[in-house]
Amino acid sequence: MNEEAAVADYLVDYLEADSTLMGMVNGVWLRSTPSDVATPLVKIDRQDAEDLMVVNLYRVWADLTFLVRAAVENTERGQPDWSEVRAIADRLDTLLHKHEANETNLEWHAFREESFTDETIESGKLYLHAGGIYRVRAHAV
Repeated sequence: MNEEAAVADYLVDYLEADSTLMGMVNGVWLRSTPSDVATPLVKIDRQDAEDLMVVNLYRVWADLTFLVRAAVENTERGQPDWSEVRAIADRLDTLLHKHEANETNLEWHAFREESFTDETIESGKLYLHAGGIYRVRAHAV
């Protein structure tokens, strides 16, 4: 089993199933976002992956990190207004920190290793990003 692909799919499905989060954003996107989707949105990017192997090449788990963040276009003049993107990041943390799941063929748990904030300028527009880097350990069952 490719635990990374399974976890990525689960993350999207799990976050999209939360009505509170979906009331705050226009979708959850893995890796890239379509150009016609307006912010606010959630973006998920895989950062790192490693398998823990023991005797006889038994794979104990896949040790993965994902950057899960909200992105919001800043439309304010002067200092950026971080309130909306922070609220979304807080919801993401509520959903993902200390989260455990037992699916049909996958067990996993997640926790935040570090918070994340950033600003980017794309096509002359300022975007604010907030979220976290989440460690996910997944095991095929």
